Amino acid sequence: MNLRTSFFVSGSERFELLTFERSKDAPNILISPGSAGHAHVFAELGYQMHLRGYNVFVMPKHGGATVGELVRRHRDAIEHISGTYSERVGVFGEGLGGFAVFYLALSQGPIKSAVYQNSPAVVTEAQFLRAVSTGRGAARRRKLFLPALRILTRIAPWVPVPVSLYLDFEDLIDMEGSRERETRLVKDGYLRDPGFDRWYPLSAVMSLVSTAPPGPLSALDIPTMFLVPSRGWADPSYLTDLYRRLPPIKKKFVEVNGGVFWMCSHPEQAATIICDWFDDTV
Repeated sequence: MNLRTSFFVSGSERFELLTFERSKDAPNILISPGSAGHAHVFAELGYQMHLRGYNVFVMPKHGGATVGELVRRHRDAIEHISGTYSERVGVFGEGLGGFAVFYLALSQGPIKSAVYQNSPAVVTEAQFLRAVSTGRGAARRRKLFLPALRILTRIAPWVPVPVSLYLDFEDLIDMEGSRERETRLVKDGYLRDPGFDRWYPLSAVMSLVSTAPPGPLSALDIPTMFLVPSRGWADPSYLTDLYRRLPPIKKKFVEVNGGVFWMCSHPEQAATIICDWFDDTV
C-alpha cells in the first residue's frame, strides 16, 4: 500500500493531504471530511477506494475556516491533484466538506463528479434552516441559539464557539443498525481524539447558515450523487427536495440504512457504492 503525505498550497498556507497513491495516470478521488474531524477518520474508507484502482487523497481538518475559505481551499487541492496526477478527479464530500464541495461545483469548479453524504445544502435556504433546527438535542440548541449568534457575530466574529453547541457526535450514533460499532468509533475514538477540533470561531460557525451560493442550482453541470442515510443528522426530506430541484444532469439518489457515521462503520459498502459511481462518471 502506497500511503504517504503530500502537500498543496492555498492562499499563504501549506496543507497536508493523506495520500493513497497508485499511479500518476490513475483516476483520483478527493475525500473531504465534516466538521471537527481529521483526515485519518477516513483512512479505512480511503484504503477501500484505493483497492478499486484510485489515487485517493483526504483533505485535512477544516480548522475553523468559513465556507467561502473552504471553497477556495478545495479548488486549490483539486488543481494540485490534477496538475500532479491526472485530471480525472471525483470528490466525496461529507458534512461541512460536502457543503464546500457543492458550492465549488456551483461555481463551475474543476470537478468531474461528486458524491455527497450528510450534505449538500444551499445553507441560506429557509428549508435548510428548518431541517437542521427540527428535533431534539443539538437541533434544539441550534434553533435556540441561532438568533443570538447572528447578533454576536456582527460584534465579535472571532469569539470561539464549542462545536458541541450545534453538533453532538454522541447523539448521532446510529442506535438502530450499528450501535455497538459506532459507539466504539465515537466514544472510544472521536471523543477522546486530541486531533479533533473542539472550538471554531463564530465567523466560521455562522458561515454554515449565512454563505450565499456562488450560483443558482441551474448552474450545476457535473454528475452528482446524493448518498443519504435514513437516520441522518437533519430531516432527510430537505435532501430529497434539493435533489428534485437539481437540473437534468446525470444524477443519482441512494438511501442507505444507517446514520451519520455510516461511511465509517461500513467502509467497504460505502466504497463500493461511491466507486461504482465514479467508475462511470470520472
